[in-house]
Amino acid sequence: MDMDEKNNGKRSAADLNRKKRTAALIAVGAAVVLLLGGYGGLCAYAGSGGGKMAPNTRIGGVEVGGLSSEEAVSTLDAALQQRLSALKVPFQCGGGQYAVPGTEFSYDAEGAVKSASPAAAPVPLRGFRFLAGVLNRDGASVPLTLDHVPAEVSRAAQEQGDADAQTTWDIRDTAIVFTKGRTGRTVDVEELLPKLTELAGHLLNNDEPADYVPVEAEITIAPPAEPDFEAIRQEIYTQVSEAYLDRETLEIVPSVTGKDLDTAAAKAALDQAEDGQTFRVEFIITEPETSTEVLTERLFRDVLGEATTRVTGTPDRKLNVRVAAEFINGSVLFPGDEFSFNQKCSPYTEDNGYGKATAYVNGLSKDTVAGGICQASSTLYWVSLMANLETVERYAHRYEPSYVKGGLDATVYGDYSDEGSLDFRFKNNTEYPIKIEASVDSKNYIHVTIRGTDVTGIHGQPYSTNRVVTQPFETIYQADASVPQGTTKKDEERTGYNGVTIDTYQKLVDADGKVVSDQLLYQTKYKVRNEVILFNPADLELWGIDPFTGIRTEPVVAPGEPEESGAPAVTPGPEESSTPEQTPPPILPPDVGDNPILPPGQEQTPPPVETLTPSDLPIIPPPGSFSVGQ
Repeated sequence: MDMDEKNNGKRSAADLNRKKRTAALIAVGAAVVLLLGGYGGLCAYAGSGGGKMAPNTRIGGVEVGGLSSEEAVSTLDAALQQRLSALKVPFQCGGGQYAVPGTEFSYDAEGAVKSASPAAAPVPLRGFRFLAGVLNRDGASVPLTLDHVPAEVSRAAQEQGDADAQTTWDIRDTAIVFTKGRTGRTVDVEELLPKLTELAGHLLNNDEPADYVPVEAEITIAPPAEPDFEAIRQEIYTQVSEAYLDRETLEIVPSVTGKDLDTAAAKAALDQAEDGQTFRVEFIITEPETSTEVLTERLFRDVLGEATTRVTGTPDRKLNVRVAAEFINGSVLFPGDEFSFNQKCSPYTEDNGYGKATAYVNGLSKDTVAGGICQASSTLYWVSLMANLETVERYAHRYEPSYVKGGLDATVYGDYSDEGSLDFRFKNNTEYPIKIEASVDSKNYIHVTIRGTDVTGIHGQPYSTNRVVTQPFETIYQADASVPQGTTKKDEERTGYNGVTIDTYQKLVDADGKVVSDQLLYQTKYKVRNEVILFNPADLELWGIDPFTGIRTEPVVAPGEPEESGAPAVTPGPEESSTPEQTPPPILPPDVGDNPILPPGQEQTPPPVETLTPSDLPIIPPPGSFSVGQ
């Protein structure tokens, strides 16, 4: 074989080897690309789980796989609290056996979850975090810390070291009395605490703890260790709180005096003290602005307003006023609260204790369930003006009432929150709770009192004036065949009311009787209603009645007196009175000049409350419904 053939053979072998190496490199490169691509995909997958932990992830022996970071922190925190509460970390000292409770150690659940969460890692490390969570059977551990001297270590130092080597303290009512320790035999705390922390972590993070070397506390000669002033502060710290009236129980919740420790001042005092010296560190005391004693003395101490009116009418009407008084009695309004009469007293049904009595229905006086309760709402309205409380909702009656002075009435109609209902509402605009007292006595007088705390001495003296009869009622005769001949009968559903306008004012007077303001609240316009007398149609000429107007042209003669025309006298029907029963005037409350009763913080008269007129909101209920307006 010549040289050329040999050289060609060598080149062919070299080319073949080069091709093999190239193919190998390409294969390796492809594998690396595939691996990198796969790992990149794994990183992307680990970061796309919405922050969820990798499957099978365990932290401190707690399973958190598949949970979101927030869920993992909550789960881990609950489990660690439970496990630490049952954990005891033992150590030996001078032949004595001691154990530090697991609750003395602290941990960072959020940090532990973040360290194990794939999504929380930088993008290139997410895949690694994911695989570690899936493949690491033991899981991640939870680091523990011990940043203070546990009480058990202090006990070991006292029992095994010199008796006076440790600083001691005694917590009193208003101060702490310290006795500074002396240099002597004591526990080497700096060496012991890291060992205890390491052992606690080992016991916490392993379901089956392996053998461990018992921790031995060394005794050394050292100056007294500084107490954990922050731990002492936490032990005595008390947040100041004001006494208040509980909304649910209506009982006074006692006040609490605040107590704190100036740790910097305590440390400075310890540094300045000699070994074995006893010294006192006063607490920082904060007294509440409203103590239990102050609130007890102030609460409901003053009469802000009171009034009494006489309840007349049928037994059921008196019953209705009594039932309404019972419902509103004892009502307590906190500052800013609103009182609703309908909310307290409805539903207006027989099942709720009400009977049937006269009320206005479509302009007529008819027996209606809960008729007459407006006397309770009107008396309460009158008292709320005396207390100078803010009126939120109030409506006048259709006709002028007799149990309170005109303009000081407040009608109600319909159950609470019913569409079209009329309510009486007012607001406690004082600084303290107020209480309503209401009752009906054995002589049928309703008494209403509002109690509170008067801090200004200003009270209201509401009054009505400028009463003008705009249209006197007329007596109209109406034929009714059911009336016996020769007699007449009053229609009790249509008794007479004059049309009246009357102005209502709110006068504010201070504790010395000086008038602060005198302001017109509103003008009330009461409607007219003609009186109707029924007669037999055959007696049209007998009574001299104009058939077109229904008005009698002959003079009316009192029963029993002969008429000049010789016609029979007008006689009332059975159990009828020739004139309506007159309700005695309302009884005014005691002179308030010697007893200031206005609630605190009220300088101005409440805004005028719109009174209903025919052109405004009607106060007569629609046909087929009922009103409790009388």
